Amino acid sequence: MEFGNYEEFLRVLDSDLAKIFEYQKEYIYCKPGCSLCCERGNYPISKIEFDYMMKGYDRLESDIKNIIKKNIEEQKKGDPESYTCPFLIEHKCSIYENRPIVCRTFGVLTEDAKGQAGFPFCATVGLNYSKIYDSEKGGLSSELAFKGKFKIFPKIFRLSNKVVMDLPLAKELNVDFGEVKRMIDFL
Repeated sequence: MEFGNYEEFLRVLDSDLAKIFEYQKEYIYCKPGCSLCCERGNYPISKIEFDYMMKGYDRLESDIKNIIKKNIEEQKKGDPESYTCPFLIEHKCSIYENRPIVCRTFGVLTEDAKGQAGFPFCATVGLNYSKIYDSEKGGLSSELAFKGKFKIFPKIFRLSNKVVMDLPLAKELNVDFGEVKRMIDFL
Protein backbone atom coordinates (compact mmCIF):
# COMPACT_ATOMS: atom_id res chain seq x y z
CA MET A 1 0.00 0.00 0.00
CA GLU A 2 1.22 3.50 -0.86
CA PHE A 3 1.18 5.96 2.07
CA GLY A 4 2.71 9.06 0.44
CA ASN A 5 -0.30 11.37 0.80
CA TYR A 6 -1.14 10.03 4.26
CA GLU A 7 2.45 10.55 5.39
CA GLU A 8 2.35 14.12 4.06
CA PHE A 9 -0.90 14.64 5.99
CA LEU A 10 0.79 13.31 9.16
CA ARG A 11 3.85 15.50 8.58
CA VAL A 12 1.69 18.65 8.53
CA LEU A 13 -0.51 17.41 11.39
CA ASP A 14 2.51 16.59 13.57
CA SER A 15 4.00 20.01 12.87
CA ASP A 16 0.74 21.69 13.91
CA LEU A 17 0.42 19.44 16.97
CA ALA A 18 3.98 20.29 18.04
CA LYS A 19 2.97 23.98 18.06
CA ILE A 20 -0.16 23.19 20.09
CA PHE A 21 1.75 21.15 22.66
CA GLU A 22 4.41 23.86 22.88
CA TYR A 23 1.72 26.53 23.35
CA GLN A 24 0.11 24.50 26.15
CA LYS A 25 3.38 23.18 27.64
CA GLU A 26 2.81 24.64 31.10
CA TYR A 27 -0.23 22.36 31.42
CA ILE A 28 1.31 19.24 29.83
CA TYR A 29 3.20 16.71 31.92
CA CYS A 30 3.75 13.99 29.32
CA LYS A 31 7.24 12.52 29.42
CA PRO A 32 8.99 9.33 28.30
CA GLY A 33 7.85 6.40 30.39
CA CYS A 34 4.42 7.86 31.15
CA SER A 35 2.06 5.59 29.29
CA LEU A 36 -1.18 6.05 31.18
CA CYS A 37 -2.95 7.09 27.97
CA CYS A 38 -1.93 3.76 26.41
CA GLU A 39 -3.05 1.67 29.36
CA ARG A 40 -6.79 2.19 29.05
CA GLY A 41 -8.88 3.18 26.10
CA ASN A 42 -10.70 1.85 23.06
CA TYR A 43 -8.50 3.65 20.52
CA PRO A 44 -10.75 4.51 17.55
CA ILE A 45 -8.74 4.30 14.34
CA SER A 46 -9.41 4.30 10.62
CA LYS A 47 -8.48 1.65 8.11
CA ILE A 48 -5.55 3.66 6.72
CA GLU A 49 -4.24 4.22 10.25
CA PHE A 50 -4.43 0.50 10.93
CA ASP A 51 -2.59 -0.29 7.70
CA TYR A 52 0.05 2.31 8.59
CA MET A 53 0.42 0.81 12.06
CA MET A 54 0.98 -2.58 10.44
CA LYS A 55 3.71 -1.04 8.30
CA GLY A 56 5.50 -0.16 11.55
CA TYR A 57 4.74 -3.58 13.00
CA ASP A 58 6.25 -5.31 9.95
CA ARG A 59 9.59 -3.60 10.65
CA LEU A 60 9.79 -4.91 14.23
CA GLU A 61 12.02 -7.74 15.42
CA SER A 62 10.27 -11.11 15.71
CA ASP A 63 10.54 -11.20 19.53
CA ILE A 64 8.69 -7.86 19.77
CA LYS A 65 6.06 -9.10 17.29
CA ASN A 66 5.53 -12.16 19.48
CA ILE A 67 4.95 -9.96 22.55
CA ILE A 68 2.42 -7.89 20.58
CA LYS A 69 0.62 -11.04 19.37
CA LYS A 70 0.38 -12.25 22.96
CA ASN A 71 -0.87 -8.81 24.06
CA ILE A 72 -3.57 -8.90 21.35
CA GLU A 73 -4.76 -12.32 22.49
CA GLU A 74 -4.97 -11.08 26.10
CA GLN A 75 -6.74 -7.84 25.20
CA LYS A 76 -9.34 -9.67 23.09
CA LYS A 77 -10.33 -11.66 26.19
CA GLY A 78 -10.94 -8.52 28.24
CA ASP A 79 -13.15 -5.45 28.10
CA PRO A 80 -13.30 -4.20 24.49
CA GLU A 81 -14.20 -0.68 25.65
CA SER A 82 -11.12 -0.13 27.81
CA TYR A 83 -7.92 -2.07 27.27
CA THR A 84 -4.17 -1.58 27.12
CA CYS A 85 -2.83 -0.88 23.66
CA PRO A 86 -1.20 -4.14 22.53
CA PHE A 87 1.68 -2.17 20.96
CA LEU A 88 2.71 -0.81 24.37
CA ILE A 89 5.80 -2.66 25.58
CA GLU A 90 7.61 -1.69 28.79
CA HIS A 91 5.78 1.66 28.86
CA LYS A 92 6.88 2.56 25.32
CA CYS A 93 5.06 2.49 22.01
CA SER A 94 6.69 -0.13 19.78
CA ILE A 95 5.31 1.55 16.63
CA TYR A 96 5.61 5.18 17.72
CA GLU A 97 6.37 6.62 14.27
CA ASN A 98 3.31 4.78 12.92
CA ARG A 99 0.92 5.52 15.80
CA PRO A 100 -2.65 6.57 14.96
CA ILE A 101 -4.16 10.05 15.18
CA VAL A 102 -5.87 9.41 18.52
CA CYS A 103 -2.43 8.84 20.04
CA ARG A 104 -0.88 11.86 18.33
CA THR A 105 -3.60 14.23 19.60
CA PHE A 106 -4.07 12.88 23.14
CA GLY A 107 -3.07 15.09 26.01
CA VAL A 108 -4.47 18.54 25.29
CA LEU A 109 -7.89 19.94 26.09
CA THR A 110 -10.23 18.96 23.30
CA GLU A 111 -13.76 19.93 22.51
CA ASP A 112 -16.23 17.19 23.39
CA ALA A 113 -19.52 16.48 21.59
CA LYS A 114 -21.22 19.23 23.63
CA GLY A 115 -18.57 21.83 22.78
CA GLN A 116 -17.16 21.74 26.31
CA ALA A 117 -13.58 21.15 27.43
CA GLY A 118 -12.85 17.46 27.26
CA PHE A 119 -10.02 16.82 29.68
CA PRO A 120 -7.51 14.04 29.12
CA PHE A 121 -8.31 11.48 31.80
CA CYS A 122 -4.79 11.84 33.18
CA ALA A 123 -5.89 15.21 34.64
CA THR A 124 -7.66 13.24 37.37
CA VAL A 125 -4.37 11.68 38.51
CA GLY A 126 -2.22 14.80 38.69
CA LEU A 127 -0.98 14.96 35.11
CA ASN A 128 -2.03 17.07 32.10
CA TYR A 129 -4.18 20.07 33.06
CA SER A 130 -4.52 18.75 36.63
CA LYS A 131 -3.69 22.16 38.12
CA ILE A 132 -6.82 23.65 36.54
CA TYR A 133 -9.08 20.59 36.76
CA ASP A 134 -11.95 20.81 39.23
CA SER A 135 -12.69 17.24 40.27
CA GLU A 136 -16.00 18.23 41.90
CA LYS A 137 -17.29 19.81 38.69
CA GLY A 138 -15.44 17.37 36.45
CA GLY A 139 -14.06 20.15 34.31
CA LEU A 140 -12.08 23.32 33.86
CA SER A 141 -11.83 25.67 36.82
CA SER A 142 -11.38 29.25 35.60
CA GLU A 143 -10.62 30.20 39.18
CA LEU A 144 -7.71 27.74 39.37
CA ALA A 145 -6.48 28.90 35.97
CA PHE A 146 -6.43 32.54 37.09
CA LYS A 147 -4.95 31.74 40.50
CA GLY A 148 -2.24 29.56 39.00
CA LYS A 149 -0.42 32.51 37.48
CA PHE A 150 -0.03 30.67 34.21
CA LYS A 151 1.49 32.60 31.31
CA ILE A 152 -1.42 31.73 29.06
CA PHE A 153 -5.00 30.69 29.68
CA PRO A 154 -5.71 27.09 28.67
CA LYS A 155 -7.18 26.70 25.21
CA ILE A 156 -9.64 24.08 24.00
CA PHE A 157 -8.73 22.53 20.65
CA ARG A 158 -10.92 20.74 18.12
CA LEU A 159 -8.87 17.56 17.75
CA SER A 160 -11.38 14.73 17.73
CA ASN A 161 -10.65 12.03 15.15
CA LYS A 162 -13.62 13.15 13.09
CA VAL A 163 -12.50 16.78 13.02
CA VAL A 164 -8.92 15.84 12.14
CA MET A 165 -10.01 13.41 9.42
CA ASP A 166 -12.28 16.10 7.94
CA LEU A 167 -9.54 18.74 7.74
CA PRO A 168 -9.29 20.44 4.32
CA LEU A 169 -5.74 19.09 4.02
CA ALA A 170 -7.06 15.52 4.04
CA LYS A 171 -9.36 16.36 1.16
CA GLU A 172 -6.63 18.28 -0.66
CA LEU A 173 -4.29 15.29 -0.39
CA ASN A 174 -7.10 12.88 -1.23
CA VAL A 175 -6.53 10.84 1.93
CA ASP A 176 -9.17 8.12 2.22
CA PHE A 177 -9.29 7.16 5.88
CA GLY A 178 -11.78 4.35 5.35
CA GLU A 179 -13.87 2.74 8.04
CA VAL A 180 -13.33 3.80 11.67
CA LYS A 181 -13.61 1.32 14.50
CA ARG A 182 -11.83 0.28 17.68
CA MET A 183 -8.24 -0.81 17.19
CA ILE A 184 -8.97 -4.19 18.77
CA ASP A 185 -11.62 -4.82 16.12
CA PHE A 186 -9.03 -4.44 13.35
CA LEU A 187 -6.64 -6.86 15.03
